[in-house]
Amino acid sequence: MNEKSKERRSLSNVTPINRLPESWINKIFDRFHGRFGNAFAAKWQTGRIGAGGIDEGILNAKKVWSEDLSGYTPEEITRGLQTRYDFPPSIDEFMKACRPSLDYERAFIEATEQMALRKTGKDRWSNPAIFWAAVKLGGDLTNFPYLAIKGRWKSALDKATEEIRNGDLSPEIPPRIKALPAPGKTTVSVDEAKKRFAEIHEILSRKVVNKAEGGGA
Repeated sequence: MNEKSKERRSLSNVTPINRLPESWINKIFDRFHGRFGNAFAAKWQTGRIGAGGIDEGILNAKKVWSEDLSGYTPEEITRGLQTRYDFPPSIDEFMKACRPSLDYERAFIEATEQMALRKTGKDRWSNPAIFWAAVKLGGDLTNFPYLAIKGRWKSALDKATEEIRNGDLSPEIPPRIKALPAPGKTTVSVDEAKKRFAEIHEILSRKVVNKAEGGGA
């Protein structure tokens, strides 16, 4: 058996790779073609026309992009598409734009600032992972300086990022729930109080369901 035959046999035994849906890849390529014109398509074209009258280079590029982007969320891909590029991006450049490296100290500063603003409902988060990491640290976020808890903060932020990608945490920031007044000091109507209790109950129910589905204790 010659080397080429061995290679084909070896490749035929490889488990199929997960891929991003073809419709997503087509939209990504259409988007970049709309922004950069033929300069984007020219990065992949070989001049050899394949199935459906499409250049073989573009077909291969779409295949590679679909494999490399497997597991990326719609939110991450949207972030990559909204990034401003000076030149048509390669797959590596696009992946970095989809999942930019976090500056942990800057993220910590954002968390402390936005948690303070959340009390009035004016918080704005650049990344949902920063919010969930802030929730994880709770009061320690504002009770300790960054240098004192940077290890815990990094761990919380990395875990939140991973759980969002795995679908264990929502990529959306939940709305702030207004605190109920202390007993004997209520200034809200009975209907409003029932509504707030219902909101809290709904969130707790979702947590129980998510935990049960994930096989947690």
